Amino acid sequence: MLEAIRKKSKGWVAYLIVGLIAVPFALFGVQQYFSGSSNSVIAIVDGEDITVNNYYQEFNTQQRNLQQQLGSSYSTEIDNALRQTLIDTLINEKLLENFTNSMKLVTLDEEVRSLIQSNPVFQVDGIFSEDRYIQILRLNNFTPLGYELEQSKSMSLDQIKRNLNNSAFLSTVQIEQLNDLSSQQREVSFVVLNTEKYQDQIVVNQEQISEYFDNNKSKFIEGRKVQVDFVELSLDNIEQQIDPDNETLQKLYIENEDLYTNPEQRRAQHILLEKVSNASSILKEIKQGGDFSELARIHSKDITTSEIGGDLGLFERELMVPEFDKAVFDMNVGDISDVVKSDYGYHIIKLNEIQPATLQSFEEVEEQLLALHKKNVNQKALYDLQEELGNLAYEESIDVVSNQLDLELQTSDFFSELSTEYDEVFVSTAFSDVVFEDGENSDVIELSKDRFVVMSLANQQPERQKVLDEVEDQIVDILRNLGAKQLIDDLAQTISSSLTSGNTNQVNSLMSENNLEWNEVGWITRGSQLPFNVTSEVYKLSKPNSGEHTYHSQSVDASTTLVIDLKAVKLSEENKNSEIVDLYLTEENNELFLSLVNKLRNSAEIKVFSELL
Repeated sequence: MLEAIRKKSKGWVAYLIVGLIAVPFALFGVQQYFSGSSNSVIAIVDGEDITVNNYYQEFNTQQRNLQQQLGSSYSTEIDNALRQTLIDTLINEKLLENFTNSMKLVTLDEEVRSLIQSNPVFQVDGIFSEDRYIQILRLNNFTPLGYELEQSKSMSLDQIKRNLNNSAFLSTVQIEQLNDLSSQQREVSFVVLNTEKYQDQIVVNQEQISEYFDNNKSKFIEGRKVQVDFVELSLDNIEQQIDPDNETLQKLYIENEDLYTNPEQRRAQHILLEKVSNASSILKEIKQGGDFSELARIHSKDITTSEIGGDLGLFERELMVPEFDKAVFDMNVGDISDVVKSDYGYHIIKLNEIQPATLQSFEEVEEQLLALHKKNVNQKALYDLQEELGNLAYEESIDVVSNQLDLELQTSDFFSELSTEYDEVFVSTAFSDVVFEDGENSDVIELSKDRFVVMSLANQQPERQKVLDEVEDQIVDILRNLGAKQLIDDLAQTISSSLTSGNTNQVNSLMSENNLEWNEVGWITRGSQLPFNVTSEVYKLSKPNSGEHTYHSQSVDASTTLVIDLKAVKLSEENKNSEIVDLYLTEENNELFLSLVNKLRNSAEIKVFSELL
């Protein structure tokens, strides 16, 4: 047993132990505050230290968050990028902190206190609680003084950005030019050429195939593969339970009354109008004695109910749009609502009937209770077995686990890390360090709510170079597509050049020979959604002279090429986009801030101890 624990500690248990001993903390997105003994230094910025402890506290938090989000997609490359990005961020923060101090920017204690008191995390029922504040700080190893100091530093740094924001501006002429650019419309049509139509025209010989293989062997490497032994635990492994007695079912019935309660239902009719003025006018008519059903038949825009006086029948809560639903369930029988606005228009509602919630009798739901009881018992038995499976797999080999729990020992086919033949978590576990590197049984992995698996490595195949015979057909397809792509690129260029020179006869001939057609789009804006990224390409083209067109051939991807006809450009007569100026200024401010950071880095003395990252 001790030997098993020693071996396991090299795998997942080691990570668990480290996680329990050194639990990282972060509080509300601010820099951590540490007190106590000094730490090893990971970087020095103008003579000031960034400690290893500081670095790894933040790194552990961000790494954990990324691993939770990305799962098996979290890679060594991502991990390395995170390490470098984090140290750069900490260096930038130290530079900005020093710059702030040199500028003598300060934050008043009253400002810090106001910010803290407005933080919902420290509030109880919407009011700042001193007790909660102290409690949360204590749980995260903060002192009030230390936390408030870090808040003050953070707010002082924010002053730099606010000052930069105030320094960027645009003249009236620039604003007008930006508005014109953002609202500009362009008239366009385009032709799509695809390699699929031309691949049969491309002849590939053996010499070309061999040459392509020799020059691109790295593209034809088969990744490592594994074969695993595994046992699977599911509800199918649970023996059927003896039917429960009546007392057990009665207790289950009481505990689950909500499941067997028919919800309250209401019957209403409505009149739907497009304009609030029309709705108000009809509501006034109803209040003066007008017939609701007749007015619904004449005026309602809800064609599914207008002919029956707007009757919606019986319905439960949350079946209608929220505004309508709230109005109906706040009314009494006979009430007529005020005008209610929803995404569909303006409603006038009349409530005609309320059917209260009713609990189904025990006899009505006895069969359902029996099924629920069996499900609960089987589910508990399954989770008990799951725990036993985990304990046993930790200590014994996979075949012993199979024998002791009477579970079939199964063996997978060989599969790669990119396999879709098995569940994603199954594949990632097979290539985990515990299974693939250490040769140990995996943890219990959950394939679904009622399916659990433990696996062990059976065999592995290392990465290998494929031989030409295996990939010859694939290479033929590649070469045919490459040849077809060159053909359509040349054809598109010829059409574009001929159009530009006015040789319409040649264009018409090429279009006819190749069964090509123009896609007549008409006028578009920068926000128009067109295939093949046409909108972006169109707005890169130069404006045509009056009465002329701008023609352009554009390769889109490995199988598609376009010919674009830009016919005209005009300014929109609609309202200008007021957001474009704010967007531009935001980008300008970001550039100013990045420029400041780069200038500080270039003039600073920075030393990073990369071996500690």
